[in-house]
Amino acid sequence: MSDKPINTSRRDAVKLMLGGFAAVPVINLVGLGTARAEDLPHVDAATNPIAQSLHYVEDANVSERNPVTKTELPGAEQFCHNCQFVQADSGTWRPCTLFPGYAVNENGWCLSWAHNPAA
Repeated sequence: MSDKPINTSRRDAVKLMLGGFAAVPVINLVGLGTARAEDLPHVDAATNPIAQSLHYVEDANVSERNPVTKTELPGAEQFCHNCQFVQADSGTWRPCTLFPGYAVNENGWCLSWAHNPAA
């Protein structure tokens, strides 16, 4: 059996846990914890297979948006900036859950567009 009292090892464990918890905000302040939309590559509709299958376009005004399948808003009002899959509230290029690791244009559109009531 060890000569060290159990309380010492408990104190060491508590110190280690508190130090770990204190390190998390510091890491986020440094910028290592989050990816920013500006840093993400833009979706290229010509080479990205997901973009091709969803008929993604950077400018929704040149796309053929079907208002019959999307009843929340008329086709002329459907853009990435008011879609529920876009993850940022502002910016020309925003991350999208449909294109992980890529950013979409706020004025873009794809077949999976769904109205975000908060937008």
